[in-house]
Amino acid sequence: MTKPRGRRAAPEPDPGAPSQVPVVPSARFPAKKEEETPWRRCAITRNRRPKAYLLRFVVDPGGRLVEDVTGRLPGRGIHVMPDRKRVTALLTRHKMAPEERDLLLARLGHSLEQRLLDGVGLARRTGGCRKGLREVEELIKRGVRPLLLLAEDAESLRMRLEPWLQEIEGVEIVTVPDQERLGSIWSGRPVVLVAVIHPGVGERIRADAARWWSFTREG
Repeated sequence: MTKPRGRRAAPEPDPGAPSQVPVVPSARFPAKKEEETPWRRCAITRNRRPKAYLLRFVVDPGGRLVEDVTGRLPGRGIHVMPDRKRVTALLTRHKMAPEERDLLLARLGHSLEQRLLDGVGLARRTGGCRKGLREVEELIKRGVRPLLLLAEDAESLRMRLEPWLQEIEGVEIVTVPDQERLGSIWSGRPVVLVAVIHPGVGERIRADAARWWSFTREG
């Protein structure tokens, strides 16, 4: 049966919606009203999310799609869910050649990781984070409720932390790149756990971690 013209497909079920399974382990969307934080609709799924949790593209003067990881490029943005399947669908819709598409996907994965690590570096430079389990324990004892960043290759520590943190309200763990890449922000030695105490930078890192995790976990 032919679809009636002028009607858009219904949104896909959204596994990352606030009331369902989160995109990043132990992280959910900010509990803000839509008028307090901008939301956008995914061009592929038609689902809505906070803008910071989507990927943005713009069309360059030559008519080609360009990724905009920072969200600062001029022009009307096209937003899409931060996973390879939906991004690939968007690029295919805009008739991007397979070779160019593969290069863009590889570049986008690197850019998302770098954006996330840059946010952690910003937190460090502004004195807005601490590293190490001992520092985390001291912060929580003092009543501070940081955003915890756990290296993706430290799952054994996650298993130890989560039962303890279940008894403490207001503390989240999000996954970030491995110990070596996280440690590159400090002296170059591996870093497993970071506590972000700066709320503004923490929210940026939280959104960037969600995008990086979703994109890199899709084949």
